[in-house]
Amino acid sequence: MKKSVEIVLTTIHLGSQREVATLAIDGKDPAAKFLTQLKKKDANAYDSLQTRIRTIAEYEHYQDEQTFKSVGGGIYEFKRNNPKLIRLYAFYDEIEGEGQWIICTNGGDKTHQQQDIAKAKAIRKFYLEAKKQDDTTFIFEHLQS
Repeated sequence: MKKSVEIVLTTIHLGSQREVATLAIDGKDPAAKFLTQLKKKDANAYDSLQTRIRTIAEYEHYQDEQTFKSVGGGIYEFKRNNPKLIRLYAFYDEIEGEGQWIICTNGGDKTHQQQDIAKAKAIRKFYLEAKKQDDTTFIFEHLQS
């Protein structure tokens, strides 16, 4: 890693066990973009994902194949199957002094699932490498209700 990186975690839900956030790296936040577009296109699908996010943030360990499951490589997917096959990808992290997190990377529908999972894995890998660097800047933001 050659240059300093700015990482912004924008909290979308503060649960009793975990904080759930979207991840922006150097100003690019694919998960926030996905959620914003989904809210405009399909409010029901957006609300359904938000319900899953709120539920999962309340558990120390949660896995339900119908709503939230591992897809490998440290990546999990929030799922909404009916009537549309919507996915939001995320990973777990512990940030020193900040607690337990579920960090959302990107989203999509089932038609591009393998490409979206590969993208999520690449984002996670870059994040974990940047996290080790002394010159990486972390910014924590909270969405207004």
